[in-house]
Amino acid sequence: MRDFTTEELEKLSVDGYKIWQELKHNQTLNRDELNKLKDEKFVKMVRHAYNNVPMYRAKYDRHGVDIDQIKGVKDIAKLPIIEKDDLIDNFPHNSLAEGYTLDNVQTAITGGSSGKVVRVAYSDDTMIERVVTAYRIYHMMMDGYPDHYRQTYVYTGVYPFASLPEGRFPLTHIWTLDSVEDSREKLVASKPHMLTLYPSKLKDILTGLNQADIEAIRTNLKCINVKSEMSLQQERDQWSEIFGVPVLDEYGSEELAGTVAAQCRHGGYHIWEDINIVEVVDEHDQVIEDDELGELIATNLYNWAMPIIRYRQGDMIQLKPEGETCACGRIFRQIGDFKGRSNSKFKTREGKEYSPGYLLDVGYTRLMKYGEHLASWQLIQDTLDNVYFDCIPTSKMTDQIKGDIASEIDSLLHNNFDVTVRFVDDIKITPRGKRNQIISNL
Repeated sequence: MRDFTTEELEKLSVDGYKIWQELKHNQTLNRDELNKLKDEKFVKMVRHAYNNVPMYRAKYDRHGVDIDQIKGVKDIAKLPIIEKDDLIDNFPHNSLAEGYTLDNVQTAITGGSSGKVVRVAYSDDTMIERVVTAYRIYHMMMDGYPDHYRQTYVYTGVYPFASLPEGRFPLTHIWTLDSVEDSREKLVASKPHMLTLYPSKLKDILTGLNQADIEAIRTNLKCINVKSEMSLQQERDQWSEIFGVPVLDEYGSEELAGTVAAQCRHGGYHIWEDINIVEVVDEHDQVIEDDELGELIATNLYNWAMPIIRYRQGDMIQLKPEGETCACGRIFRQIGDFKGRSNSKFKTREGKEYSPGYLLDVGYTRLMKYGEHLASWQLIQDTLDNVYFDCIPTSKMTDQIKGDIASEIDSLLHNNFDVTVRFVDDIKITPRGKRNQIISNL
């Protein structure tokens, strides 16, 4: 995603405050009030999608959906599930709402468990709400988010701005692909109040920290936010002991415009029900009871440019009962268990390891750079000496691009492997139709 312009930052400052007040208030609603809000937003989004998005109109008509009979969230199962292929095949002309084109939206790409590239579009208003939603998470995790607090953000892409006007909410960016030493230096120098990064990157950075570094990082630190990868509560507890602050997990999705759920300081894993509707279904796509593990189906309630309604996200979750409360006082429902995809590490002959997060960014940065030339990818280590980058080429792929990709991956892996780019017809998947993008056959 591109950087915010000066005008967009000013708009964020004005409109963002109004959205913040609304999102803050929504956390205080009782269950009846929250359900009423969800019903109103859901019906409005469904009708908007049917009337303005060709993909939904065609799919709903094909399934015999009577749009006038969709009165609230209780009717959600009357709508067909949207698959990743629906988004891929219909982007952009049939998945963007009337009035939106690639000229007036921001876009993002994500790989997804199907092994295919999914492109998602957001309006400017959606981007503003996405940012404010993130601020609500930080406020929850730190028990307050004053505008002088600094966040250090370790990620594949740069955050769309370094601060709000007048230097409010400053942010330091560190590339995930930075070396451990470079990451250590930047992190120690930034002295953040909040640190946001992959769990595997936190593990990497820890290998380069001494006690003096840890003490320097702890100067202002209030919380560590881990995201985009699986981590165990036991791991987060261990990191919390090291840094002396809560280490909390966030679950998000590009398709769902950001965060779906996040942990509070009391450990409750809250779904942001005022902006996303979460269902759990069995292998027959039937909604299942609470406390049972099933597949996550989600609906976003604020992306008007590209509505996402009943979308098969590809992860497995289990919901706690609706009436189960959290010590933080929020009424939002909680995730009880979560099972995402796990990826492998790569290991060199000398014993050096490359974490899943680092390897994912090696692949994703190639996808972002060469998106017109390849449709999907997978990194595979077969031996201590050999790594393969399997990809499905498009008609625009050339021998020059193939060689450039191999050379760049070789450099990012510090010339520790013989890197070969292989063109394939399909990416290997599991019996459930999913795949890990990083595979080690050692």
